[in-house]
Amino acid sequence: MAVVVSYRVASTVLDAFAALPQKYKPRPTEWVPLSGVVMEKSGYFLLEECRKLSTEEDYISEYIYLSTIASQRFEIRPEVRIHFYSSEAPCGDGSMELTMASQTDSTPWALPPSQIPTSVTPSKDTPAIHLRGRGYFSELGAVRTKPGRADSPQTPCKSCSDKLSVRQAISLLLTPTSFLISPTNAYISMLVIPSSQYSSSACIRAFGVEGRMKSLSEREWEGGYSFRPFQVATTELEFESSKRRGGSGTSNLSTVSVENRGCEALIGGVLQGRKQFSGVKAGSMLCKVNMWRRVVGISPETVGSAKSYTELKEAAICRQKVKSEVRKALGGWIRTGGDDFEMPEKKVE
Repeated sequence: MAVVVSYRVASTVLDAFAALPQKYKPRPTEWVPLSGVVMEKSGYFLLEECRKLSTEEDYISEYIYLSTIASQRFEIRPEVRIHFYSSEAPCGDGSMELTMASQTDSTPWALPPSQIPTSVTPSKDTPAIHLRGRGYFSELGAVRTKPGRADSPQTPCKSCSDKLSVRQAISLLLTPTSFLISPTNAYISMLVIPSSQYSSSACIRAFGVEGRMKSLSEREWEGGYSFRPFQVATTELEFESSKRRGGSGTSNLSTVSVENRGCEALIGGVLQGRKQFSGVKAGSMLCKVNMWRRVVGISPETVGSAKSYTELKEAAICRQKVKSEVRKALGGWIRTGGDDFEMPEKKVE
């Protein structure tokens, strides 16, 4: 069954990419990672479904329904399954074995005396230091930052493996949508990756109840949150512009495509053709501020009186408690402080 589902998930994402206009694709000499969220019932983006249920009296959604139990207005139907496809192994702990195998010399690097693996609990005198990307690949189970190029400035952004691990507890919902939609059924059911990118030991260690998430096994919290480890399945299908089939160069183009919402191209996180630092108009439809604005547009009273994104996150008390416990389970998670901004007045249509 898993083989059938993983094939359908992968082919759905790959077919959607193939159907995009050429301007949204990398050049033949470039490669890019591809990821996609697939729901077993086709339809609109969840917030669009919320909007329709709020404004159209006779509308019935395949995805969600008006909840009479959860503290949020909407809940994803229990029969709906959410799957996540990635054309590459998640960077970080979920791909360390692949990183080792790709080295000319797989001898573990010795950690400098000043480096402390993030799996070790820091003390006042010895603060934790995030391991960077693929460096010191023999240190397994550690929280890492995104790899980036060796000569690029270090980023505090956590690896894909770490982010996926956290999502097994806080769900796929962002802070704004968590005020509107219950997290109860908003978890990844299956992670699908090419068989060439799969390491059983890495996935068990990074995501499974037998690995670094062991202390959260069967854990439940208030607000509909629980630890929901996803199944990892493989597919023989390969993305045409993957690292194995595309060119040797990397592309600076990011494409976002949402069914029935359209496509957009981003360069460096900014909409193509827009100036950097030009505010909301330069942001993706999936950026935090636009998601927040859309939630407010659907249900203004849902997010309360929060005036800034920091206030909004602090108001999500249950979610914050879950994140705190997950970070403790992962060990040595250094908080970056994130970014903060105020809510723009103009609403998203």
